[in-house]
Amino acid sequence: MHRSFIRRVWKAVQPPPPLPARRRLNRAQRRLIRVTSIALALGASTWAVYAYIASAPDRASGHYQQGIHLLGPGDFQGADTQFTQAIAIFPKYADAYLGRGKARQAAGQSEAALADFEKAIAIDPTLDTAYIARGTIEASQGNRQKALEDFTRSIRLHPTADGYYQRGLTYQKLDEPKLALADFNAAITYDPGAPSIYMARARVNRDLGDLPAAKADQDQAELVEKTQ
Repeated sequence: MHRSFIRRVWKAVQPPPPLPARRRLNRAQRRLIRVTSIALALGASTWAVYAYIASAPDRASGHYQQGIHLLGPGDFQGADTQFTQAIAIFPKYADAYLGRGKARQAAGQSEAALADFEKAIAIDPTLDTAYIARGTIEASQGNRQKALEDFTRSIRLHPTADGYYQRGLTYQKLDEPKLALADFNAAITYDPGAPSIYMARARVNRDLGDLPAAKADQDQAELVEKTQ
């Protein structure tokens, strides 16, 4: 009687045996958790990669700015290194190619500089300063017609004193003094404080036989130099 009572109580309170459906549910839940964890890990990894790639222009900009800083005082090798690092981080950085080209041009590496200027133009065809840079090398190599095309393209994109000045020098070498004079006049309107432009215009005026104008330009160039 006593044992029968104990058995009845135990049957009432003991936990039921696990059912097959419950075991299948637990496995499904574990599988879902595992798959979700993997997906979250992959998603976080993908986002980290995306964020790193998206930050490339900002990371490259630091090297570019350092290159510009070194280019000023004439550390061409250091500037070259910084621009190269910027390009390695962000290969479509047109300004970095332009900067490296200028460093290499200043270091006497004309062909390497020309390649960099062409790469900058290929990446950004609206980069007006790259056309001026390429034009100066073409002019120095005797390709004056190509240089004229580049200077003219730069002026059409964005008129500057340097664009007009460089084209004026090229016209002068092509024995086109009137065209050169027009460009030097335009250059002075954009930068009236550049003595080199007055000196160039003085030479053209002298070639054209206008000696008073040549003397006035030479005097103005000397005055500007004294005040700088």
